[in-house]
Amino acid sequence: MEIVVKQLSETTITYSNIADLLHSAFEERLQQGLRFTCSFMTAEQVEAKMNGGYVFVAFNRDTEELIGTVTIHVNTDKQGNVFGYHEYLAVSPKAKNKGVGTKLAEAWNLLLQEKRAKYVYSDTACRARSSVNWHLKNGFQIYELESYRSTNYWSYVFIKYLDDSIRKSPLQLKLHYWRSWLFIRITRNKNGSDTVLGKLYKKIKCKN
Repeated sequence: MEIVVKQLSETTITYSNIADLLHSAFEERLQQGLRFTCSFMTAEQVEAKMNGGYVFVAFNRDTEELIGTVTIHVNTDKQGNVFGYHEYLAVSPKAKNKGVGTKLAEAWNLLLQEKRAKYVYSDTACRARSSVNWHLKNGFQIYELESYRSTNYWSYVFIKYLDDSIRKSPLQLKLHYWRSWLFIRITRNKNGSDTVLGKLYKKIKCKN
C-alpha cells in the first residue's frame, strides 16, 4: 500500500469523511470505556474544531480511501516561542501498523520546521496504551497530567522539543510532571469538574 499525505485543502476529502474516520478509529476506545469526544462529533463539529489549523489527511494511492488524519494548530507562547498543538491523530482500523501515523508525523514535522516552532504539544488518555506508546516512540515526553470536562479519564499532556535551546532536562521534566499531577489530582476530578479544593482555589484566585 502506498500512503500519500496531503493537506485537506489539496484534496476533495470532506469533513464528513474525516468524522467517519474518527468514529471508526476511536471505536476501540469506546470499548475500553474511554469517552473520546471525537468519537461523537458531527462533521460540522469536526470542521469547527479543526478551523484555523493545518489538517493533514493520508490516503491509499491505489484506492484513494481516506486512512488517516491529524490536525496541527500553530500558536505563540508568552515568551514569543512558536509552538504546535497536535490533535485528532486517527488511523483507520484497516490501516493500523502500516506506517500511516509515521507518514502523518513526517508531514506535520516539516510544517513545524517551516514555521520555526520550538516544540509541539499533544495529549491522550493515560489508559490508551497504544496511543501513549506511539507518542513515546515518536519523540514525545510526558509533560503534565490533565483532565477535561468533555471526557471521563485522566490525560497525559506530551511535549516534543524541536529546538534544543529550550529543552528541559529529564529531571526538570519529572519535577514539572509531578507538580502538575499533584495540582490536578487535588483540584480536579477525572471528568474535568472541580473538586471541593478546586472550587476553593478558584474563589481565592478570583479574589486576588
